[in-house]
Amino acid sequence: MELANSMRGTVDGIVASYNSRVKALGQRTADTHKTLERFTSERRKMAREQRGDLADFTKGLSKTVEEMLQGFKESHEEMGDEQTKSLADFVKNLTGDVGSMLNDFQKGRGRMSKELKNRLAKEVKEIETYIENKLKEFREDHAGMTEQQKKDLSKFVGGITNEVKRFLTACRKEMDRCRNDVHRASGSWKGMTVTLAKARRNGGRISVGQEAVEKIGGSKGKRKKKQN
Repeated sequence: MELANSMRGTVDGIVASYNSRVKALGQRTADTHKTLERFTSERRKMAREQRGDLADFTKGLSKTVEEMLQGFKESHEEMGDEQTKSLADFVKNLTGDVGSMLNDFQKGRGRMSKELKNRLAKEVKEIETYIENKLKEFREDHAGMTEQQKKDLSKFVGGITNEVKRFLTACRKEMDRCRNDVHRASGSWKGMTVTLAKARRNGGRISVGQEAVEKIGGSKGKRKKKQN
């Protein structure tokens, strides 16, 4: 009788310990989900802000250069040789300044994207390592479980693993989308730099001013069509 009571007490203790650990692991899972959701929200917010800043910068720069070139075109016919040379020098300096500014901005964007990617990868790796360690510890502590309990635990672990895999897939897609945004913006900047470089090489003549205005206007029109 005492042996039966002792065995019953041992079994009850094992069951209680199992339930306690399952509950603790469930709480860990809930906390992990909350952390993953917070990471996703912060990443999306940062991506939106970066795209907005880039769009505003490109739009403002295009408008400013377009207005300058339009003014050059209207007043160029009345200029003398000295004024023409001054205009050519100004266009040359403007091209250099804008090119330098765009390069600095692009480098800053590249560093920001790289830092965001590294930070996200590090945090995801830490989460994966934490979960793997906890699951390993849980398996070792419950080596003596029944077959049904092992099946239940395996199913529970599989669910957690699938959730983490889905989150990692979403993270990779979001990072790919950010890289594509940066690539498209870089193409727009390079096109504008080429236009200004042509104006510099031609000494700021009217034909160059017209070509630059038309190209900038055409680029803006294409972007609007894509957005629609």
